[in-house]
Amino acid sequence: MKTNTNWLLAKLFIAGSIILFIYSCGGGSNNNSTVSRQSCINSIDSAEAKLKQTMTPDAELYNTAITSYLKFADNFPHDTLAPVYLFNAANIAMSLTQYQRSINLYDTITVKYPTFRKAPDCVFIRGFIYDDKLKDTAKARVMYQQVIDKYPNTPLAEQARAAISILGKSYDEIIKGFEEKNKKK
Repeated sequence: MKTNTNWLLAKLFIAGSIILFIYSCGGGSNNNSTVSRQSCINSIDSAEAKLKQTMTPDAELYNTAITSYLKFADNFPHDTLAPVYLFNAANIAMSLTQYQRSINLYDTITVKYPTFRKAPDCVFIRGFIYDDKLKDTAKARVMYQQVIDKYPNTPLAEQARAAISILGKSYDEIIKGFEEKNKKK
């Protein structure tokens, strides 16, 4: 019985912490009060500090960090940190195997912040997720081609060309292709 009580208390503490976190960044506010940029940044800093302290992956901590990044971007879309935080959220979502969420976040960055320095990365990573994780080579090809067309003078354009050349091939076929190329040299 004591274990169940401890477990219940832990769950209540976590739920309360999440609610407090959301309200501290304006997420639960029904009035039209101004959300403090600094309180959002403090929430992000707190979430990132907890992530750095953890020795094992913790989905709850990762999702808390994603939430804090999204709250900032929602409340301060014109801030230069908004695309940076969205990029961080997308990376974490990908590491949690939340692939569609990650794709949506990368897409949001390229649409809302087309001049963001990591916009080419966002398109390329979307291609990678479609290719390697979701096994959708048609969508992967579109993303990789978009990198080539929109960002032709970036190192990612060459990587996108290489990715297109191996789309749909098994690892054995890829290795065999490299071995044949090396023999010709």
